[in-house]
Amino acid sequence: MNMMPFATAPEPTLTRTEVSGLIALAARTVPPLWPLESAIAVNPLAGFEGMAFEEAVQAGARLFGARQSLPLAQWRALLAGGRIAEGCLRDAAIRHLGGTYSALAPIAPGITALDLLMARLLTLPATDEVKASPMAPDAAFVAKWCAPFFDHGHAAIPMPHRELGLYRAVLAMAGHDPEFHALTGTLGAQLLMTVPRDPLNAIAEALSALGIAEDGQQPHLAALVARLPGWAGHIRWRSEHADAEHAAGAPAGMADLLALWLLLERAGALTQPRITPQPANVTLHLAAHFGWSRDDVRRALAVAGAPLTRIATMDEEALGLLFMTAAEWTYADGLVPRLQAGTRAKAAEMPASEDAAAAQLVFCIDVRSEPFRRALETTGRYETLGYAGFFGLPIALHPSGAARRKRLLPVLLSPQHDVAEAPRPGHEPDATRLAAADATARHAASLFDTAKQGIATAFATAEATGPLAGLAMAARTLAPRLSARIGAWARPCRHEAFAPALDHASAGHAHPPFTLADKIGYASALFRLTGLPTDTARLVVLVGHGGSAVNNPYAAALDCGACGGHAGGSNARILAAMLNEADVRAGLAAQGIALPETTHFLAAEHNTTTDTVTIFDRTGVPAGHAADLARLEADLARAGAANRERRAGLLDRSPQDLLTGAAHWGEVRPEWGLSGNAGFLVGPRRWSKHIDLEGRAFLHSYDWRADADGSVLATILTAPMVVAQWINCQYLFSTIDNDRYGSGDKVTQNVIGRIGVVQGNGGDLAVGLPRQSLFRDDGSPFHLPQRLLTVVLAPLARVEAVVAANDILARLFGKGWVHLVVIDPETGQARRWRPDGAPQAEGTGLTDITA
Repeated sequence: MNMMPFATAPEPTLTRTEVSGLIALAARTVPPLWPLESAIAVNPLAGFEGMAFEEAVQAGARLFGARQSLPLAQWRALLAGGRIAEGCLRDAAIRHLGGTYSALAPIAPGITALDLLMARLLTLPATDEVKASPMAPDAAFVAKWCAPFFDHGHAAIPMPHRELGLYRAVLAMAGHDPEFHALTGTLGAQLLMTVPRDPLNAIAEALSALGIAEDGQQPHLAALVARLPGWAGHIRWRSEHADAEHAAGAPAGMADLLALWLLLERAGALTQPRITPQPANVTLHLAAHFGWSRDDVRRALAVAGAPLTRIATMDEEALGLLFMTAAEWTYADGLVPRLQAGTRAKAAEMPASEDAAAAQLVFCIDVRSEPFRRALETTGRYETLGYAGFFGLPIALHPSGAARRKRLLPVLLSPQHDVAEAPRPGHEPDATRLAAADATARHAASLFDTAKQGIATAFATAEATGPLAGLAMAARTLAPRLSARIGAWARPCRHEAFAPALDHASAGHAHPPFTLADKIGYASALFRLTGLPTDTARLVVLVGHGGSAVNNPYAAALDCGACGGHAGGSNARILAAMLNEADVRAGLAAQGIALPETTHFLAAEHNTTTDTVTIFDRTGVPAGHAADLARLEADLARAGAANRERRAGLLDRSPQDLLTGAAHWGEVRPEWGLSGNAGFLVGPRRWSKHIDLEGRAFLHSYDWRADADGSVLATILTAPMVVAQWINCQYLFSTIDNDRYGSGDKVTQNVIGRIGVVQGNGGDLAVGLPRQSLFRDDGSPFHLPQRLLTVVLAPLARVEAVVAANDILARLFGKGWVHLVVIDPETGQARRWRPDGAPQAEGTGLTDITA
């Protein structure tokens, strides 16, 4: 506790505009964090993407107090299990040492630098995994006040003064908080009376009072933002992405959070950052491993002191990054040659007319769609394609009776159309029943929440509802599937009662419904961006996807990331309806996309937890297509059963148990989600159809022959691929440090404020995925942390032109955040993009894959 005497604060030297600029730069330290209801993947180091990957990992580790890699013991287990090739690890070690000549340089008789490094990687003792330290008192104080301020109506007693903003509200309450007095003492009490009430002015005064030099102000603020990356990320989401009603009545920006941190710092209550211990010198361990005497060590130091010291002083984090590189090379070595072989065998050519598909199905590019597509393709003459799961529709859906709209589009985009949900013709009674049931359920849940949290009513509520709640819990525990079926039987099916209304303009919606030109544009994009042939099959099915989970805070993470963390069925229904309209067909024909009159478009949704596929709007299917639909549904069921069998093996469970887990309130791992993701393939399906991609690759269809100017490729690489990179980085960093970049064990998590989860009873919002989404029950990683490998089938010059014209691609590929391999469709030659600073031919970023 600081007892410094009170002194008048010096006059601020920064203007409000200058402070705002510093705050904007500091805020980039953390990415926006979406709430649980629309959880999407984010790269926790997104603010560092202007740096080379290895440098960014080190900077993030320093700032967030995080690990840079998995512990060596886990990497060695992955190697022993065959998931990393030892030859690739040796190659990574050789590159790290500067090439073959340096790696084979003698250190001692018969021992090379490579021998020393491989001993460190494979044999020498490794330290135990570092355990997460408890939250510092200053961070716990700030987090404690963030929780009630940002609460979305869950707290029994709302925090007073929220309308003043976060900073002012805490100032009004802190004088009555014993924790604040314990942290800050007399000086804190004095500052409460004198600090400016405007957060910008408070920050300016604090920077001046603390004597922080001009060149250190932005880094200082960035370090404060990084102290609570979860709450800071939530503030960024609120400020930059949320609809206005999310912040109504409780305004807050990053300035509020920083003003609170600086108040504690001025009071002397800021905890000093932990000092990272220096790596131990392991020369003696190397000597023991190779049987050296002291004289041998002295001679080795005299002959090759620099390389010996360099290897001996490498920390285990750096060794882990070599393992990660080896994992990436292992994956690429297994995939790229097979794609080259498929190219040379002309596997990428479109099928001949006699092989016309019985149906075409357009799936989301999600890695979970790939094995299902492969299973379906084995059941009959089906052609499958990959497209971003929002189907190119920048929409927000207003579900009937819901208080807020759902943004069904990638977070890179903003909604251009508000779409209402309306009763389906002929199903108005079901819609009325469902709306009434939903309203009753919401009212009952609200009353129950209020009653159980009130001091006077909590015990009465428990007394009244305990027996019923106990019976319900027993049913969901002992017979979850039966309980779910009873619940479904008691209420109409939502997709049968309601449908998105394409042409319905509702009062209060921010954006207009679709014009005919809009519809034609979105319909034509399907063909341009996927290469779907205009000679379409009798049935073309747009397949969105979503997941099933009960009592799971991360349920939205199992849904479609391209749909903002929601299921994609609504988007599929809207585009299918557009494509069936006569006026839209006529507009497409005018653009050269003349579709057969026999083609009917359908929408469906793939449940990735159960591998069932629901067909929507079946009553609109022409009678002449009934047999086609029946055959397709039978084959979808067969494909679902086959893929469920495959997934069950990965989860060490039975296929039937997967169906139970989807309905069980106590299930912590209903599916693996996108765990294992590693590749992003851009090309026609026939290019990769002969390869078992093991559910690890995003598949975006692309026909280079129909994209002479490269505009389609640019769209694919700058939008869907960027989202895939976010997903990849979220899984990567959540795995290497699940406490800092993930969210820890689900068993000890608690949902807070209906916006996120915390570990235990408070603290920072978790920014990543739980352990159960990444690790097996024995603690071994199921997800192999590695950077995304993007492989494109297109002319080399076209890809280079696209990358050169887009800064985001030059950064991701050039800084090593994503690996890029290009396969020439004419020759099968493979080239890889070299990172910035690597030797390469003038004017090109591509080099032969063997270089």
